[in-house]
Amino acid sequence: MNRLEEVYFWAGILRDHAEFQLLTFSYRESRDIAKAKYFKDAFIAFRKKAEIQLRNPNKRDTSNFVDQFLYIVTEFIEFKKSLLQKLLTCNIELGLTPSFINHMINEALECKRELSKDKACTDMTMENIKLHLIWLPDAAGHAAAIIGDTDYVEKEWIEISQEFEKTFLDLFVKATELGMMLERTGLKNGALELLNEEVCKHIEDFNVYLCKVKELREACKLLGVIKPIMLDHMLREEKYYVSKIKEYMCK
Repeated sequence: MNRLEEVYFWAGILRDHAEFQLLTFSYRESRDIAKAKYFKDAFIAFRKKAEIQLRNPNKRDTSNFVDQFLYIVTEFIEFKKSLLQKLLTCNIELGLTPSFINHMINEALECKRELSKDKACTDMTMENIKLHLIWLPDAAGHAAAIIGDTDYVEKEWIEISQEFEKTFLDLFVKATELGMMLERTGLKNGALELLNEEVCKHIEDFNVYLCKVKELREACKLLGVIKPIMLDHMLREEKYYVSKIKEYMCK
């Protein structure tokens, strides 16, 4: 994935973050509503511009465009940090949990890191591990969100989500321990290759599940309150995660 493709992907993800904030702010939070609206509009504009530049790429224009994008991403990170601070001190009416906002911050930081890193000087083994350390907790959070937003009578669907959540958390522990081992020894062995294969399989299974839940919610068949826009957001992130793992598997 080149830098313009990264901007196109991340602009959509960060636009969604602003949208989720707008959907859950109390009307009394007028100042923060205005800020979230500003970021949503900005990311919509960046996504459209990225789409245009992907059709007619220019190296100099791309560099300037990415720099502009990173500037607004940095501003958005600071805004999210302010929301997190207010949530932790109970000084805001926002229908998102602190962990949810924290994961949004993690993703924005990953966006910034991905677009800023020098790939020629990168330790690919540790970058591979970092990928898992960002996205496995995120996948577990997605499964947990489905559990929380599904009506308790839908036991079968809740149990499937619980199993996915456990699987992703178990894999996160494995990635954490393996990362420390590889960093301390400087080795790269089959354990990382196996982890990549395991994660790919489980995330791809999760994507099938997300598609089914999205289909059922759109048809108003599955009882709950999770919105299709949230499930679509989850799917795009999980597909990005799998695409990144496969890049490392080919290197």
